[in-house]
Amino acid sequence: MAAVRDRVVVFDGGMGATLEAFDLSLEDDYKLPGRAHEVLVLNRPDIIEALHVSMVDAGAEVVETDTFQGSRLKLAEWGLEEHVQEINVKAAQIARKAVGEERFVAGSIGPTGFLPSSDDPTLGNITFRELVDTFTEQSAALLEGGVDLLTIETAQDILEVKAAVFGAREAFKIAGRKVPIQVSIFVLPNGGKMLLGTDISAALTTIDALNVDILGLNCSTGPEDMRDAIRFLGETSPLPVHCIPNAGIPVQGPNGETIFPEEPGPLAETLGDFVDRYGVGIVGGCCGTTPEHIEAVTERCGHGQVKPR
Repeated sequence: MAAVRDRVVVFDGGMGATLEAFDLSLEDDYKLPGRAHEVLVLNRPDIIEALHVSMVDAGAEVVETDTFQGSRLKLAEWGLEEHVQEINVKAAQIARKAVGEERFVAGSIGPTGFLPSSDDPTLGNITFRELVDTFTEQSAALLEGGVDLLTIETAQDILEVKAAVFGAREAFKIAGRKVPIQVSIFVLPNGGKMLLGTDISAALTTIDALNVDILGLNCSTGPEDMRDAIRFLGETSPLPVHCIPNAGIPVQGPNGETIFPEEPGPLAETLGDFVDRYGVGIVGGCCGTTPEHIEAVTERCGHGQVKPR
């Protein structure tokens, strides 16, 4: 937390876009019918370490563990639910090895796929206690692996955010230590609302009441579509604010591939404007962002002074 008060802190970029550069195969590397990146922690730790190193070399001060889908509920989709502990502990250790003791490791905690606030029985068919237990298990493993903070990210349901924060605090008791909690919500473009309709004002009120340490936005779109919500947080939030956007809205390429169109320079310039105008203190990249994006963001924003909140 001291780092955020002293200077602009740069997070790493997207996991998936960077892994594409390694030309990994489903048969030999993932050993699954799909690209569940978390399994590479077990099958190709060298690749995950190399990815983290590439982000550090680009200027990132914080790298996120390869555990976005590391909860029991998400890993079960790949038959990996009994490997929650192993994957999360090892992912944290790989990240630490890559960054050393001078930089920071953020334990990545993504959504479970359930939307407990939803009236749809297929989406909301889970109890709050089950969610808390799920997040406690993952958080405790990340803490055991040695993370410096927990990042609850791409949050789409405010009730799931609450469960994740409760789970993190239960994990603190298990681990015997506390780390900062960062909450990163996903808002829809042109409106600044979460998936189930919670607007940015209500999200701030709820999350601030949970006594977390950092609040901001990630994923969603390119940074320009986040401007209104970021402006609101910059002007209103008592907490440090982050912005970690996608490299634009994805489009389909000529061969069916997913392309994120936002180039490093424009993305870095918009984030720099957020730092200058709205007091954003943490910047980085989500889906589609590469080491080249992070290098540009570092050059534009890194180590600058944060406006007092």
